[in-house]
Amino acid sequence: MPVEEASEVMVVSRIAPPDESRVPPAVREVFAAEIERYGTPLNTTKVWARHPGLLAAYTAWRQAMNDAATAIPAELKYLVYVRVASLNGCPF
Repeated sequence: MPVEEASEVMVVSRIAPPDESRVPPAVREVFAAEIERYGTPLNTTKVWARHPGLLAAYTAWRQAMNDAATAIPAELKYLVYVRVASLNGCPF
């Protein structure tokens, strides 16, 4: 899909996010951290939050990927994200 068309694409999740007022405390902590960092919880986190155990595993994996000890230098990380999204046909 050409870049100019990407802004016209509307993506709607097929999985409804959980009611944020009814999630367990551990999920609220993840939401709070994302609100502090991004201004709102990420949509992927909201989906994972439907299963708190999976959210914990996903959060640990994401933390490991963002850890300073990873093989990808910080200045290249976002370039890699955009390239992988492009290869997968995802309008990043």
